[in-house]
Amino acid sequence: MRTRSFSWSVLFIATLALAASYLKFSRCISGGWLTPDVYLRGCYTDLTPLYEARGFSTDIWPYASGAGSLEYPILSGLGIWLISLLTKDGSGGLLEFFRWNVFALSCAYVIVVFQLSKLDRKNGFLLTLAPAVISALFINWDLWALAPLVLSLIFVGQGRYAAAGFLLSISIFFKFFPVIYILPAVLFLAHNRFAQRQFLKGLLISAIGINIPLMVVQFDGWLKFYRFNYERGVDFGSIWYLISMQGSWLYHLNWFAVPIIAALLIGCSYRYRENLLGNIFLVSVICFTLNKVYSPQYVIWLTVVAILYFPKTRIFLGLFALWQGGELIYQFGIWRHILTVLGEGGGIANSTYISITIFRITTLLVLAGYAIYLLENNLIKSRNSESNV
Repeated sequence: MRTRSFSWSVLFIATLALAASYLKFSRCISGGWLTPDVYLRGCYTDLTPLYEARGFSTDIWPYASGAGSLEYPILSGLGIWLISLLTKDGSGGLLEFFRWNVFALSCAYVIVVFQLSKLDRKNGFLLTLAPAVISALFINWDLWALAPLVLSLIFVGQGRYAAAGFLLSISIFFKFFPVIYILPAVLFLAHNRFAQRQFLKGLLISAIGINIPLMVVQFDGWLKFYRFNYERGVDFGSIWYLISMQGSWLYHLNWFAVPIIAALLIGCSYRYRENLLGNIFLVSVICFTLNKVYSPQYVIWLTVVAILYFPKTRIFLGLFALWQGGELIYQFGIWRHILTVLGEGGGIANSTYISITIFRITTLLVLAGYAIYLLENNLIKSRNSESNV
């Protein structure tokens, strides 16, 4: 990846995007982010419910309660806890807690925009103007994991392999989802054994340094995130949830969903091993499409990896706009569907929610289909050039 000079106009638009997203979520300040107001106003965020539910209102270390500990990886928990130390205790600190988290997430967002823009100014403009991303910036703490991920991918392109592995590990233990990127990266570096070893060395050293202290001192608290996600049932937004809405309840989903996802991830990673960014986009689509849950903030991940991979052709921009529209409609639909589930007014019919979800998935799969088309064309060209040598 070749870096270019940063455009300050991109940073200006990023500032406007952050302001717009903050205004969206701040509509719930007056109501204290209570149900059903958060769904009616579309300003639901995970930043506020955990404040008292996980003891951040009294500065309790989030992994000290065993099975009742925070259901997030260690670095997210540490970051949230450190922010809680800056706020006054009790319910009176909720707004302050929210705003400090927004500030920290905004810093991560600026880092992502800055790094993408250095690669290509169009990247920064696409991210800062993506409507579904703006609408989802402060739903959860995903931006904390995205910043080191983007840096990791840039470092791979620059030949800084140990640092790339180190940063990918940091991303993983903020959100864990980036663990699926290890295999594509390792296969991409397979032609360079030294680079591969350096990458894995950085990854392993970081993983050990981050996890071992908590595993030794508070193993049950450390394990909570992994146990929670393994035992978690079918949830909103997933194709499995749509199936369950038809009356076909799914039991022991892990037993057949995990092998399917693993097989697709391995097959995709091997097939497109020579194109790291295209591979990462496709494995992201596989995982988010077949996961137990699809949370609205996942659009940020998909947008960033799509921007990194795709050439900015008219076809891509058209499909990108269509998909962003699908994601934006879904964000409206999920909050209204939850109102229906809760029996509150303002909800939508189940059939409407199903249609909205199918539309979102379809627009993403169409974009993924275009990615496969480009990757296959590159494979054909590569093989033709080799046969002509």
